[in-house]
Amino acid sequence: MNESAVFSAVFKDVSYSYHEEDGTVLKNLDFSLTKGSFNILVGPGGSGKSTLCNLFNGRTPHLMGGKLEGEVLIEGKSTADSEMKDLACRVGYVFQDPESMFATLSVEDEIAFGPENLLFEKQEILDSVEDLLDMTGIEEYRHNLVWNLSGGQIQKLGLASVLAMKPEIIILDEPTANLDPTATRQVHELILKLKSEGITILLVTRELDDFVSQADQILVLHKGELIGKGNPYDLLLEKGEEIDTLGVWLPETVEIGLGLMAAGYSLERMPITIKETMETLFSLGLIKEGESIKAPHKVYEQSSGAPLISGKDIRFSYGNGLYALKGISLDIHPGEMLAIVGRNGAGKSTTAKLLIGLNKCKEGSLDLFGKPSGKWKVPDLANHISLVFQNPEHQFLTDTVSDEIDYSLQSHGIFDKNKLAEEREKLLQMLELTEVKDDHPFSLSAGNKRRLGVATMLVGDPKVLIVDEPTYGQDREMTRTLMQIMCAIQERGVSIVMISHDMRLVEEYADRVAVFSEGLKHFDGVPTDLFKEPEILKTAYLQQTLLNQMLGCLKEKGINVEGHIPGTESFLKIILKNREAA
Repeated sequence: MNESAVFSAVFKDVSYSYHEEDGTVLKNLDFSLTKGSFNILVGPGGSGKSTLCNLFNGRTPHLMGGKLEGEVLIEGKSTADSEMKDLACRVGYVFQDPESMFATLSVEDEIAFGPENLLFEKQEILDSVEDLLDMTGIEEYRHNLVWNLSGGQIQKLGLASVLAMKPEIIILDEPTANLDPTATRQVHELILKLKSEGITILLVTRELDDFVSQADQILVLHKGELIGKGNPYDLLLEKGEEIDTLGVWLPETVEIGLGLMAAGYSLERMPITIKETMETLFSLGLIKEGESIKAPHKVYEQSSGAPLISGKDIRFSYGNGLYALKGISLDIHPGEMLAIVGRNGAGKSTTAKLLIGLNKCKEGSLDLFGKPSGKWKVPDLANHISLVFQNPEHQFLTDTVSDEIDYSLQSHGIFDKNKLAEEREKLLQMLELTEVKDDHPFSLSAGNKRRLGVATMLVGDPKVLIVDEPTYGQDREMTRTLMQIMCAIQERGVSIVMISHDMRLVEEYADRVAVFSEGLKHFDGVPTDLFKEPEILKTAYLQQTLLNQMLGCLKEKGINVEGHIPGTESFLKIILKNREAA
């Protein structure tokens, strides 16, 4: 059989190490990607996913060095015997951090850069730029400087710049990690469109949803080893519980299936879509038309005291005539966990910068901790409020992880060597950064950068902690660790403001949620009430979680659903208890 006629990529007993003394990063990998197939690669943080991706385009070992054993074949030709410029024409790679890919100053120039270097015809390049600006939804930013884009817009530009070169294989390393739910769905639809056009796709992700049902193959990587591969339904039925323990975010529908299996129910097929999950629940007699699913109502008791922060009718422009905020009013109360959600470019990060003094409030009013924001100096304000940036590397100042934490500790008056070492070690262990304590902050994975950003901002005793996209780059276990830390801080009376696209996080943890869209606030209340407002969700380019979508479908089937059900564990407890009572 001619492998190159069937497979776009073949890995034959592939092992890799960056340095012999550091041990093997990837171990004895054997798998293939069929031409025109859609493949998903999952695994916990540090499992070797990005290293594996770098083998496809020859970046490893040609640029990264190290020792490669076995054989990587792209279109039948070994990457070891191929030049990177030739591989670049066949394999497109959207990095986990797209900013590091950019080579030009403006958005449209960046999309045109690759095709120009490949000597595409001028009209073909111009047409491609127009099509991709429209396809990725960044047409209005075509003349923007690349460093003035939001995190989500950067992700879209990275994808557009790779698609412009018309590769045969596309590697997408966490392409939706910084996108709002609707934009994520658009990327998923784009992936399926590319597949229909015969392009082979490898999607690296930390989170699966019902979109996974349309994949041809899932690859599961753990500690550099491939511990599972196969079509989604067979693999999740056979190894779903093991994959779950690795910290991979499984669809809530699959979590329900695994919960049923743990409760002793036998499943012939793992439910992935909402329709399949409902069919499973009905067939097992766990839900019936006319019955009720009742949970306690979530009550948010707002602090009776004065708000720590109070903004009234705030308008803000970056000076280009376009307003990022068009009259936002927002209060933040002591000890609450507030989620600010909305599409990319809705004004969430702009608001965060206003709260910490990096942006100045010139229209409307903003009172911070009892006095107008204009009377605060940024260094003094930093003692009361901290922000973990959407891009944590923008706040790193030193050459090692340990030094970065020490710098933050010293800025809060801790200079005693013993105390410094004690506090540093506590933070390193808490956020699982011990193994990279001597690494340069810029060399860390996106997930580790996020943890280091949180570690540096946890120093001191702020009254308000703002975390911009707290779960970006994190697997489920580290997300839980981070959120447990946030909850512990909240219990000390600190207000937590999380800017997030993760509606599961909002559903489970937020006391209150504010919805931004196009510089305006459209909702301010408890999450349960938000999920009952489809028009607001649509306006803000948000989507209900799979669980909430399913609960809505159950209501349409005549099943009464009451109260706040924050996750699949709560849902399973209710329906299993109802079954026992019956």
